[in-house]
Amino acid sequence: MKHLLLATLLLSGLCSLAQEKRMTIQGKIVDARGNPVPDVYIINLVSNEKDITLNNGVFTIKIFPTDSLILSHISYFRKVVTANALLLNPVVTLESESINVEEVTVSPEQKTDADNAFENIEQIDWDPRPKVGDGFSEADRVSQTMKENNRLLRTEAASVSLLKFSVGDMLAKWKKKRQRRKSRR
Repeated sequence: MKHLLLATLLLSGLCSLAQEKRMTIQGKIVDARGNPVPDVYIINLVSNEKDITLNNGVFTIKIFPTDSLILSHISYFRKVVTANALLLNPVVTLESESINVEEVTVSPEQKTDADNAFENIEQIDWDPRPKVGDGFSEADRVSQTMKENNRLLRTEAASVSLLKFSVGDMLAKWKKKRQRRKSRR
């Protein structure tokens, strides 16, 4: 019985050692047009081994058959590739992370947003202040404008709550009180 147990342990140890062998794989990273992509950062998620592609897009890294690799480049979307996929096809295509920018036309006659805003304001014939010739002096107009601003500020201040209320805080306080009552009993 002891010999059988010893043989089983030795056999399982050898099997586990055989599974720990990593293989070296070589692949190539290209863009959508088939051009090689240099300087792609490759990370093995399991062993944290890293590599960077050469100018021809080729990389070499050690992997287990169950590993996954992250391919990262500043101009392309990040991609995760499994070792099995690399064994079947060692050429990986990355998608470009391009941004489409709308066309901008610049001309000397072009108006700025501020100019457009001032034109819109000039077209509006509404003034909240009393009009000239309606019997109000400049001091009355300033006083009227200040009253309106103060009313707005008071409204904003009244809407601000000075009490801090949180359901989580209230439940925590209630729980502490309950525990104190139980401990007193």
